[in-house]
Amino acid sequence: MTALSPRTRLIACLLLAGVGLALFFGGEYRDFDLPLGWVGTALFVAAVWFCVDAVHRIPHSEDEAAVAHGEWQAWIGVAFVGAVIVASLLKADMFLPQVPIGQNPDAGAAGRGIGTLFVAWLVLAYVLKQRWVGKVLEDERDTRIELVASQWGRAATASCIIGIAVLLGFSDTDRLREFSYPFIAQMLMLALLWGLWFDQLVAALLYWRDRRAAA
Repeated sequence: MTALSPRTRLIACLLLAGVGLALFFGGEYRDFDLPLGWVGTALFVAAVWFCVDAVHRIPHSEDEAAVAHGEWQAWIGVAFVGAVIVASLLKADMFLPQVPIGQNPDAGAAGRGIGTLFVAWLVLAYVLKQRWVGKVLEDERDTRIELVASQWGRAATASCIIGIAVLLGFSDTDRLREFSYPFIAQMLMLALLWGLWFDQLVAALLYWRDRRAAA
């Protein structure tokens, strides 16, 4: 990939990351003997790693400068947290067995895959922050957007928690026996993730609205 320009390398890496996510989400549901889920995770991590180098090498442009650092981080958060939520929902049934997560190899594998997405998100967010070194990363507008987005995020989290409480409180006893403690813990984690995703989405939309208004 050394003969390609930094921007072309970044686009290629993003495409590879997309293929890796597709294998990560769908590999375990295909009738193949190959561990496509694991291959997808490895491919995604490798693509993100090369993205780190590509982002460092891409020169700054006027189009990039028009988008605030907070908006870049928000849209990336929307993508990665959304991917974690989808992965958690697809693998939720692995937490149904009435055994601790440490004794459930399927749940352990699902947790490691989801953790990989979080690590990739943190690495890419750190790299983008380093790209803005020496520039103003936050001003009064960023503080205002962060405040509004966090309020929406807390409301979304509270709504999910209330929904889980109502589900557990009004379900039949026989129905509740189907829910293991690891599964309930997974539901609570999904509530937190939903609040985080909504926070990032609202922030991204507020940045986008202000940028459109200023154009």
